[in-house]
Amino acid sequence: MIAILEEQLRKLLTVKLSYNSLVDLQSASVLEIRIALNDVIKDIISENYNDIYRDKTQRFYIVSFELMLENLFQHYIEKLNLKKSIQHILGEKYEDVVNFENDLHLGQSYIGRFSVDLFERISNQGKFCKAYSIFYKNSQFKQKIVEDNQIETTFHGPKTSVVFKRLNEYDLEIENNRVKSQIHDIPYLGNNVSFVRLFVPKANPNLNYENFICGKLEDIYSQENKLNSIRQFVYTPEINEFGKYVKFLQQKFLSESIIEDIFNDELKIFNKTNEIEEHIQINIIETNMALVIIQFMQKFMDLGFDFEQSFKKCTKIFRYYNINLHRESFEKMDLNYLYQNESMKNIIQQLNEKALMNGFPEIIQGNYLDCFNILAFMSKKISVGSEYQKRFLSKSEFVNINENIARKISVETYGFNENLFGNDIQKENLFEEKLIYKKNLITKYNLKNVNAKSIFNMQLTDFHEGKRQVMNVLYILYLYLKLKDNVNVTITSTTFFIGGMSSFDYLFCKKTISLCAGLSKIINSDKYIQEKIKLVFVENIMLDQVPDFAKACDVFNYIPYKNFDVSNTYPYAFMNNAAIIVASDNSVYQNVYQIDNNSGVFKFDEGRLEVNESTAMNFILQNIDKLKNQKVIDEFFVILNLIKKYDDSFNVIKSLDNFVELNDTIQKMYLDECKWNEKVIRNIKISKKFGIDYINSLGVMNV
Repeated sequence: MIAILEEQLRKLLTVKLSYNSLVDLQSASVLEIRIALNDVIKDIISENYNDIYRDKTQRFYIVSFELMLENLFQHYIEKLNLKKSIQHILGEKYEDVVNFENDLHLGQSYIGRFSVDLFERISNQGKFCKAYSIFYKNSQFKQKIVEDNQIETTFHGPKTSVVFKRLNEYDLEIENNRVKSQIHDIPYLGNNVSFVRLFVPKANPNLNYENFICGKLEDIYSQENKLNSIRQFVYTPEINEFGKYVKFLQQKFLSESIIEDIFNDELKIFNKTNEIEEHIQINIIETNMALVIIQFMQKFMDLGFDFEQSFKKCTKIFRYYNINLHRESFEKMDLNYLYQNESMKNIIQQLNEKALMNGFPEIIQGNYLDCFNILAFMSKKISVGSEYQKRFLSKSEFVNINENIARKISVETYGFNENLFGNDIQKENLFEEKLIYKKNLITKYNLKNVNAKSIFNMQLTDFHEGKRQVMNVLYILYLYLKLKDNVNVTITSTTFFIGGMSSFDYLFCKKTISLCAGLSKIINSDKYIQEKIKLVFVENIMLDQVPDFAKACDVFNYIPYKNFDVSNTYPYAFMNNAAIIVASDNSVYQNVYQIDNNSGVFKFDEGRLEVNESTAMNFILQNIDKLKNQKVIDEFFVILNLIKKYDDSFNVIKSLDNFVELNDTIQKMYLDECKWNEKVIRNIKISKKFGIDYINSLGVMNV
């Protein structure tokens, strides 16, 4: 814990303001104070940073194309014990300064969160660890709702998160141009101060790599490529050639940056790199970093080692390959890109011969590099999150698991981040504790006319057909029309929260967002239904906001169809915060042995109905005109027609009646405080088995 007097803190802040902005504290704007305070926090961390790692001769690295990092600003203030002093110094400006929008929201899916969770798990054991990713900069878009439609904008303006920009840069060659890799470190405050390392390319006169890092997404998802269904979206081979090449360039850039940095670490400690394989271990998250292995081989051969020597070194280095079982996990990389470099071509062809010689599948498939096969061959372990995932991987249509690969597959429980999702809820007073968090949420997000004593029912995740937010929206529409038909219908007061964004031209989900946003305006302005139901569309939700919602949540919807998001740990984080879970029989919960009839996990059966047999949908169709809003009605029919076009392949309408029935059961149970408490207490107990602290205590994935 940092010991600094309030007067010292005030002086530091004043100096930074006068240096950065030539203003004093009284006349400074919120942005000026935020930037100055950001510099103060960085200085405090730097001055108090001690070498916490016991043994630098054993170093662990995590390589991921994506990292999930929340805005750490407020987290730092609290961890460094500065909150009271800063509140006193800033007065009424404190909240605006601390909650200032920043551009350090890296990643939006659980792959990135798992990378950081693993990083935290290792570093909290007092071990040397770095996690690597690319700083996407402006390619990470934010969501703005304009006339109920999602508009994507990018993060511009000054970066106001706690990031150290390192002086050293690495020269890389991309497309015959020299590009400098600028290093950023994020001091990640867990039990120890640790560093996540990011790279951002610096443009040179010949090549503007600002465009590269943006990925030119407007080209990839242009009007002529607008798609109706996820079947044709980015996870399939149908993404255009330009998009594939941009992705390759990003992977090459990150791989080279990482290798330079790791070898730089080795030089600092030992003044040589010829025995680096004795000191480091690398954990790869997802197959899109398969290029790291090839470029490590190339680095060794550039240093004078032959192929066999380089191969043996690499087989020692690559320890874990964690796979999350997206289609992207089984991607193929075009050899035309890789074979631009003759040395890399020779390495790939020799690795292919080596794989076959050792009884592994070929890593060359036609004109493509099979990323899964090369990682499965070179890594000591292939890690999946559950037995369910292991069975799914073994039966996957996208990869051939032979005996040699099967022997490497291990089950390593994925934990959620307690530092982010932890809570201090008192089990004896759950309703009272939840009420406090609900009121805090209402105040912080300036929610109007929301009943804090209502059920807070949430679904917060990126929009996707497979995640079936549309089923939830249709259920809310059904409830509202029931009330319009008969205002005396018995409904336990419920506030629905739906948040998330859709990728650029994902038409189905864009329409779902539009329907949800429009419906929320209709419901929330309808005085006749009073507080029976409210619908809050959470705009531009990011990871750092999710804990606010998790603590206030009564019901969390985790309703993916079949194998979608099989390694998601979000539900366990919400369970840890005393929430009931709604899930389908097809979800990952069928594999969690602790969940029984006493738990607060409620499953609805997947429907066997034909689309036109749904009672709930037929009721909606008979009463849709009661919305008296033609735009919302039109959005509804666009979605309905798209569902029918693909024969309701995600069982939205087919399961709707069962979903309605299950929610009715939950609404009634909420009125029985004792029964509800029993369920959520059981959920808290179950969730603890998925937290990082618990996993550390078991030594699971104990590196």
